[in-house]
Amino acid sequence: MLKKLKYFIAIIVAVLGVANTAYAEFYSVPEELSAYGNEVYSEARSRFGRSFSGYCGTYVSQQLRVMGICDEKNYFRGNGNRWYANFDGVRVTSGGYHVYRESGGDCLAKLAENYGNDLDNIVLSFPIQSGYSAKYPGAGHALVIYKLKDGIAYYSESFSFGNYPEGTVIAEDAKALVERYSRRHGAPIGCVLLSESDLSGGEKVFFKTVKDSLGDLSYLTLSAARTSGEPVLIVT
Repeated sequence: MLKKLKYFIAIIVAVLGVANTAYAEFYSVPEELSAYGNEVYSEARSRFGRSFSGYCGTYVSQQLRVMGICDEKNYFRGNGNRWYANFDGVRVTSGGYHVYRESGGDCLAKLAENYGNDLDNIVLSFPIQSGYSAKYPGAGHALVIYKLKDGIAYYSESFSFGNYPEGTVIAEDAKALVERYSRRHGAPIGCVLLSESDLSGGEKVFFKTVKDSLGDLSYLTLSAARTSGEPVLIVT
């Protein structure tokens, strides 16, 4: 009974902590992406049978199954601080998605640097459950970023906070998101990009080669795409 009470108190602390949006930078969400997130949440909640109420690991697991990233027989589960390790040694998920991992507090920036500035399906994992400590980390925390584009992360949470009901798609500056969550959950363990396309050669190598050749391109928006199977640089 005491263990359950401590867990629910930690959830309340987590909600209050993440709801501290004084330093957050939120943006409007494109209608299509908002509709997609709502559809994923509705189906995930229907499968779970009730509100997730802060059970982040369960919410992540259900989302990946609804999104087709993992099939119904072979899927991942576990606490929030297990989600980076869940993909250790995994190259392709049971749903056919390619796995690319980056570790540390700058993991989202590394993904953008290595794979482009428009990425879908990222699991972000933190080590410490809000209200706990590095010595006693609890369950940690995890969330799914539906899209990371031009430095903005579009994600949803397993609980309600501020003006955002549980499962609502939120658009926030990615760097600000990491900083805000790190105050309660510690710096990210890492993140996992789950891509429909194989990025092990093609786009990644091409994108990095162009950057290395041309030097500082901070004034341009770059992304890599495929045309007739060949990588193509897009400059805007």
